[in-house]
Amino acid sequence: MADYTRYRTETLEKMRDAAWEKYLAETGKPGAGWGSGSRRRGPQGVRGFDRAKTRYDAICAELRRREAAG
Repeated sequence: MADYTRYRTETLEKMRDAAWEKYLAETGKPGAGWGSGSRRRGPQGVRGFDRAKTRYDAICAELRRREAAG
């Protein structure tokens, strides 16, 4: 897991928003095939989906740790 302790809180909040947008982009990709553009499908690229989710979770964990510390 990446080390996010070196970033300021404001920067982490911006990074969290960007990571969430990336997560939504990865999970909202339409699949291949007929009619796939008319419906939203689950994660197509598992690696991209996992990376985006892991990054988002790590940033959120660091922000929660900072809130608990005061």
